Amino acid sequence: MKVSSKKINFVKHVLPVIFCVFFIGLIGRLFYLQVVRHDYYEGKAVDQHTWEITVEPERGSILDVNGEVFAKNKDVQQILMAPAQLKSAEDRATVAAFLSEAFDFEYQDIYDKIVAGEKSMYFSVKRRVEAEDAAKVTEFLKQHESLKEALWVSPDTKRYYPGGNLLSTVIGFVGIDNQGLAGLEYQYEDILTGTPGKITAIRTASGGAMPFAYESYQDAIDGYDLYLTVNKKLQYVLEKHISNARVEHNVQSRIAGVIMNVKTGAVLAMSSKPDFDPNEQFTITDEMTLEKLKELYGEGTKEYYEAYNKTQAEFRKNKVVTELYDPGSTFKIFTAAMALEEDLVSLSETFVCSSQIDMGAITYHCASDKAHGRETFKDAMANSCNVVFVTIADRIGVERFYRYFTLFGFRSKTGVGLPGEVSGIFFDEEKMSKWNLYSSSFGQTFQITPMQLITGVSAIANGGTYMKPYIVDRIVDQDGNIVQQNEPQPVGQIVSASTCETLRDFLEYTVVKGKTGYLKGYRICGKTGTSQKLSSEAGFESGKIIASYVCFAPADDPEIAVLVVVDEPNSTVQYGSYIAAPLGRDIMGDCLEYLNVEPDYEDGGAAASVRVPALEGLSVDEAAAKVDDLGLAVKIVGDGETVSLQLPVEDTVLYSGNTVLIYTDSEDDAIQSAKTTVPDLIGKTAAECNSLLQHAGLNIKVVGDNLNYSTTLAFKQSVKAGTKVDKGTLITVEFQGKTP
Repeated sequence: MKVSSKKINFVKHVLPVIFCVFFIGLIGRLFYLQVVRHDYYEGKAVDQHTWEITVEPERGSILDVNGEVFAKNKDVQQILMAPAQLKSAEDRATVAAFLSEAFDFEYQDIYDKIVAGEKSMYFSVKRRVEAEDAAKVTEFLKQHESLKEALWVSPDTKRYYPGGNLLSTVIGFVGIDNQGLAGLEYQYEDILTGTPGKITAIRTASGGAMPFAYESYQDAIDGYDLYLTVNKKLQYVLEKHISNARVEHNVQSRIAGVIMNVKTGAVLAMSSKPDFDPNEQFTITDEMTLEKLKELYGEGTKEYYEAYNKTQAEFRKNKVVTELYDPGSTFKIFTAAMALEEDLVSLSETFVCSSQIDMGAITYHCASDKAHGRETFKDAMANSCNVVFVTIADRIGVERFYRYFTLFGFRSKTGVGLPGEVSGIFFDEEKMSKWNLYSSSFGQTFQITPMQLITGVSAIANGGTYMKPYIVDRIVDQDGNIVQQNEPQPVGQIVSASTCETLRDFLEYTVVKGKTGYLKGYRICGKTGTSQKLSSEAGFESGKIIASYVCFAPADDPEIAVLVVVDEPNSTVQYGSYIAAPLGRDIMGDCLEYLNVEPDYEDGGAAASVRVPALEGLSVDEAAAKVDDLGLAVKIVGDGETVSLQLPVEDTVLYSGNTVLIYTDSEDDAIQSAKTTVPDLIGKTAAECNSLLQHAGLNIKVVGDNLNYSTTLAFKQSVKAGTKVDKGTLITVEFQGKTP
């Protein structure tokens, strides 16, 4: 058959061109894949034959200034699974059944997860597994050896807080992946967390993977340790006292305290109660709160769980830096500093207080509605006389007051190094009226944080220098090398040393005259505050108050300052002098003892005791005055005008700041109501003992170190359970705890 010339020409000329184009395209494609996209496809190939296992770094510890641990890592296990190694539906069902039974998973959920991940190399079934639970996996695999390539246990770490609630609102906590979620754990996440490493391992021929043979190992870089300025022993002191005070005064909101080195600005202790245990951050451990929630909402109701969750979130807050309050008369320290620094008042000048002062649109009253008569500025501080401070504020004026308010740091965050810190709320200078000025002079109608207050007071204590507060002392790597050392940072001289010297004299006189903050043998400067709490519904007429006390010592060369803020005490007497001053005094006493500051008894010997006078038959006012003159606190029970019974009885030895109960009902009724039965405290937690004794009208003295108020148990009480005693009797309860 004759082939046409067209076909011959096509084969001869066109077809070679087509093949050339095809081969050029093929070569181009190969070049693109093997050269241009080499790295991409090489990576894909490697991925098919290898897997990467993340090596978690060791999270840095959080320690006190002396190396005592607040937060550290605990060695635990995690359970890993390679679903591709489960070859049959029977194997998948066996593993799912075991895991659901051993670790409380829903069977169908874990089975579906296995099926969904059947082609995956591995995934974590459960992290942070304790040794006893990990042992369940080991036992299971002994009985099912064919499943060893599908299920295994690997080392893991868990964050552990040895002190439980201790410093918890400062430290915060971490989530399941060891990521900081609150407090210092959150604030210093980048410092603590470290850098992960990795193992690059070979896949098995069957398509599974096991981390036993590897091609490369990249070390994890462990996180740095955080050493705080906090002293663990002083933290115990602070928490012990504010926990007891919270129960004693039936505090309805929360109570906060902070201890500071006035010369450096270093925070030595800080606490807000109630708080939480970061080992169980979703659980309320405070017994008083749980009882209150049950009483209000009934356990198990929707309202109960809503209130539970809201309260739980509240207890995680660090009240010292995240919550604002009206400082009340503690702020008079700063008003006095302004007046003295500006030479607006002389030490010899006298004022006359008739219990109130009319300033035009508003009449201002002294808190006790008591006329102080003629008094010096020093007396006005000791008497906490609102009339004199309004008079002084009028001399200072809005412009100067606003300037000093700013200089003392009340309009800005302190920068202490804690998350969630807020700044004070104050008037705009151009909108600030003279009446705003007058109320501000005695610490009402504006709000600041406890952290701002104690930092400002520390400036007065140290001679006028505002020191930036700080809570992290140093950052240290895992080899013990100091990466960062924080030093005291003076911000500026706010007032002169001479002004501070005068104020220290005023405040020491205030403590001695006030009696309840006085501690025999020590020279302490201090000022109480009792502020009305603003309510959105009732304004200042809510009846709720905040009692506070700030003090520093020794007066001649101050070292430390203490501030306590008691939010909504529910006591018969609610003044700061009755509630907060004895609390601050006791904390200061323990601090000075720890710091080896020796008491000086030259002004009357070591006997700091007084004898209770005879009060029965006297009017309530006469009896209260007698008790007050001895430096004792008084609690009045009943509505009568005459004392029918007193506890303790006449001639009982008490110490400055202790409380005398005065009953004013008929003698028979008073005797009947003055008796109570001692409850059984053995085997109860400190929180439970506090609650039981409070309800019985008894006082508690806690003995024992390293206490956790929700877990440590009582093993001895000074008065046998069932004994009838007078109300107000002090019951000593001993708890078994380890020395901190």
